[in-house]
Parts: sequence; structure tokens; C-alpha cells
Amino acid sequence: METQLTHEEFNLHNPAYCGFLLYSLLREHWEIDQNGLNSALVYLCLPIVLTKSISTRLPSTSKSSMIAWFVENDGCFYDFSKRASSYFEITQLAIDFLVERQLITVSDDGYLLFVKSKLPKSPLLFTKSLSMKKQLGAAKLMGKWLALSPNASTIYSVLGIKP
Repeated sequence: METQLTHEEFNLHNPAYCGFLLYSLLREHWEIDQNGLNSALVYLCLPIVLTKSISTRLPSTSKSSMIAWFVENDGCFYDFSKRASSYFEITQLAIDFLVERQLITVSDDGYLLFVKSKLPKSPLLFTKSLSMKKQLGAAKLMGKWLALSPNASTIYSVLGIKP
């Protein structure tokens, strides 16, 4: 895929790094729901995980409802549809990275499926940076939440996004 990202944007949102965050999210999702993640939902994840003003407010466990948390923190999601749109290409490059390396597959009905690999759950690199550690934790939480949450149209509606 030819990118429209500037060199700086590409470096800030490296497909391997973002891909690992999505892979971790999908691994957590798969541990609860082996049917895969609706591909429409994956495009909401990196804008949440990589936006510090949102990710730092995430709860530490998936025991609270994702929908309830979105509603309680609706100020964080003002104009979220624009943020999600701005992350579309970043997310797509990360997905392409994972598919090319056979770390995920896409089902015929558009679900992203986790493929077991030898990738560690928490690489040493993520312990050396607090922000990377928090982003990985946020990705894992999103994976669990999405496995336990209602359908994509409900989530999009709560976030004020029109598909």
C-alpha cells in the first residue's frame, strides 16, 4: 500500500509497532472469543490506544463495561470520528504488516483472526518505556472489552460515528 503519511508520521506510527499493538489486542480478544474481531472495530482501537488523553483514563481491568466507560468519558470522544478517520491509514498499514507476516488472517465475512505465533505477550522493549507499556496495556484492555461488548453498530453509535 502506498502511503500518504509524511515521513515523520510514518516514523511516529511505525506499522510494526502499531501492528504489535493490534496483534496483542487480537490475542486478548481471541482468548475470550475465537470468532475474530469485526474489522470495522479495529479502526477505532489505535486512536484510543495511542491518544494519551484517552488511554491514560482507561480503567486497569475489563470488569467495567466499555460502553459505560465511553459514556462516562464522553468528553474524551468529542469529534472522535475525525480522530478515527485520521488513523485509518495508520491502522491499515498495521493490518497489512500483520497479514503479510501471517500473524493474522481476515475471514470471508470480514473478521480479523488471531494466528498463534511465538511473539511474546510483553516484550522486554515494552518494559523500558512507560508510554509503550501503557499503550500495550491499553491495547490488551481493548481486546478484552471488544470480546465482551455489543455489536459494532452500537459501539459506533455510542462514539458518535456514522459508518
